[in-house]
Order: sequence, then C-alpha cells, then structure tokens
Amino acid sequence: MKKIDFLFLSQEDVLAVGLSTPEIIDTIEAVFREHGSKRFENPPKPGIHPRGDAFIHAMPGHLPVLKAAGLKWVSSYPSNQKLALPAVMGVMILNDVDTGRPLALMDCRWITAARTAAVSAVAAKYLANRTSTVIGIVGAGTQGRYNLMALREVLPNLQRVRVFDTNQQVLDGFVRTMEAETSLAIEAVNAPEWAILDSDVIVTATGKLEQPVYQEKWVKPGALVLPVHHRGWENAFLHKADKFVCDDWPQLQNAHKEVGGFYGPLPPLSAELGEIVNGLKPGRQHESERIVDFNYGLAIEDVALAASIYPRAVQKGLGISLTLSESEIPFL
Repeated sequence: MKKIDFLFLSQEDVLAVGLSTPEIIDTIEAVFREHGSKRFENPPKPGIHPRGDAFIHAMPGHLPVLKAAGLKWVSSYPSNQKLALPAVMGVMILNDVDTGRPLALMDCRWITAARTAAVSAVAAKYLANRTSTVIGIVGAGTQGRYNLMALREVLPNLQRVRVFDTNQQVLDGFVRTMEAETSLAIEAVNAPEWAILDSDVIVTATGKLEQPVYQEKWVKPGALVLPVHHRGWENAFLHKADKFVCDDWPQLQNAHKEVGGFYGPLPPLSAELGEIVNGLKPGRQHESERIVDFNYGLAIEDVALAASIYPRAVQKGLGISLTLSESEIPFL
C-alpha cells in the first residue's frame, strides 16, 4: 500500500499564503453562484453544546466545480477571553474528491473570520444602496474589524464608520487600528443606537445576547442590516423589514428549530443570497427598502477558501508534511 501523507498548515502558514480581501470576496461570490444553481452539498451543521454559552460544530461541504470537499470542526466559547484564549478555534480538513484521501489539515480561525466578512461584502454588493457612505458597527472584535475591511471593498462611496463596544479597550483599539488601515473617519460612540441610527449599512457582531437590544425604530429607510450572530435584534424588526434574505433557508430553519436565536418566529424569506447573485430573484429594488441579510455560515465557503489555500501553500513550501499511514492495518 502507498504511504499516505497530508499537509499540516498552522494559522501562520494559512496567513502566509497571502490571499487578498478582493480575492476572498470573489471566491465567496462564486460560491453563492454555485449555491444559487444548486450545485453543492452542504448538509445542516450538526453540533454539540458542552456548555450553555458554547458550541462545537461539524461543517461538511462539497463543491463539484472546484473538485473540493472538506469539513470544518469549529468551536465558539465566548468566555475564553477570561482564559486568554480565542473565542473561536478549530481545524479544517480538505479531502481529495477522487480518492477521499485527506490532503491537508489547517487552522480555521482566519478562514472563518475572512469568509464570514466576505459574505457580508457579497450581500452589500447586491443589497446595499450604491450611495452608502456610513457603516455602523456594534461589536469591535474580530468580526467587526474583518467586516469593515471587506465592506470597504464593495462600497465605493464609504466615508465614515460609527462603532460601539461594551469593552472600552477593544473599542479604542478598533478606532486606532482601523483608522490606520482604512483612512476612513471612524467614530467611537457610547451606545449601540448611535452606531445604528442614520447608518446605511449596519453590522451587529456581538456575542450571545439573552434579550433583544437593537430596535426597529433605529433603522432608517434604505439601510442594509447584517447580523453576524442570531441574537440582538427585536423580532418585530425582522418582520417589518422590506426583505429578509439568508444564505441557506433549510439550514437556517433547522438551526432556528434546534437552537433558536431570534426570540420568535422567522419572517417570510424573500430570497437566498445565491438566488440574488444569479439574478433569479431581485435584490434591492428601491432606495428606501430596509433589508435584513442573515447568513448562518456555509461549509462550502470554508471549503472554497481551503481549496484556494492548499495549492498555494504547496507552491510556497509552507506547512509540515505528516504521515497518516505507511502500511495496511494488521489482519487479526
């Protein structure tokens, strides 16, 4: 039997591959074209919940167009901050679709952050007003930062950012770092409503909130709302919005049934994002429409990025080759 090796890529190896934000957005937009054309496998993610405020999800996916398949095993433990550990940790396995052989095992933290923000950018490309000048961000952590970096690529008239976080140190760091990275005018505000009021695109990227905080009356006509997490928005707003869009309706329905998240029933679906990308259903039709786009997260997004990372890592000589097996298992 042939020796079977696979490539291990640390977080630093994944970053060293050098995928740019525009490349990532283009990759994720292509994923939604496949999703809208029903050329994919992405079963609803099963999960376990070792703690009440945490989960570990298994996310398998297959994209035939890329000849790519894999699985992300990812945890979210918001309380890890107290232990000086990341809230999100996990690994991504990429498989050869012809033989099933594992090709690579790689850290998935950056993949998760980058693809989640890229989905917001794809949504904004099709659903935000092209004249949008102001982004409001609630939550100045990883997703707040990555969403801003992605959104500025698709909002050509962006000028200002208003941001709120309950952690003053994190908030100050966001303003300092993102002003240097983007050259945008970034204002720290002292309450979530001041980040949301009069913003053209709104990102809420906070941890689990037991009670709704964000109110319908704060959202102006024409705004696009991008909740990165379920919790936070009062249920009435989801039903009053002119359009409710998601990445995958069956998966979202399953998640809402199994773990909840919106303090009430889901609103009627206007379209899946892939249907809009493919022109099968309309995106924004009027400047005054208030649109909510909630993306629960698709494994095929992770698979697509992993499939982009792996050959570049091989070409650059990154990572460590590890042996999975050298011989047949013994016959007893």
